[in-house]
This record gives sequence, structure tokens and C-alpha cells, in this order.
Amino acid sequence: MIYDQAHKLARAIRASSEYRDLKAAQKQLEKNEESQKVLHDFQAKQFEIQTLQMLGQEVSLEKKEEFEKMSEVLQFHPTVQDYLQAEYRMIKIMGDIQKIITDALGLDRFEVEE
Repeated sequence: MIYDQAHKLARAIRASSEYRDLKAAQKQLEKNEESQKVLHDFQAKQFEIQTLQMLGQEVSLEKKEEFEKMSEVLQFHPTVQDYLQAEYRMIKIMGDIQKIITDALGLDRFEVEE
């Protein structure tokens, strides 16, 4: 029963405009190798910086500047911008769904109170 509902939710997500937009943006991205490389390099640098931050290490000014330059380059790649925006919208929906389920199950009570 629960798995049936999960499959039903998955079908609803696949039918959403956000999912269709993400798949369309992904197809456009796959047609352009330069845009794929720009996206890959951007995401790799983003991951590197996030990892350093999570480990409590300082991100060097050089790395920050390099990331900012890469972010500026994205302005010249509308295909990459479209993909990242569609990906963000889809990730937001998935996060919202997870929160709805977590809240409904009372699992949000494990948050640390300040």
C-alpha cells in the first residue's frame, strides 16, 4: 500500500511542469558539449568549496574569486542557466515533499533548539 502511494507520487512528479522543464533543459544541455563542460566545471568548483566549508576549513580568496568568475561565465551560457534554474525548482519540490512527510510523521522534533 505505501509503495503504491510512493509510485503514485513518482508518477505525479514526472507529470509536473517542473520535471518536464528539467528534462527539456537536460536535453538541450546534452546537445552542447561546451555548455556541459562549463556546467561540470562550475559544479566541481561549487562542490569543492562546499566540502571545505563543511569540514570547517577556510576557503581561500583565490578559490572564491575563481568561483565568482565561473559564475559570471554562466551568464553567457543560457542553456546552462536554464538547466540550473530547472534543477533548482525540482530540488525545491523534492525538499518540500520531504518536509511534508517529515512533519506529518513528527520526525521534525529532532531539530536542535537554541
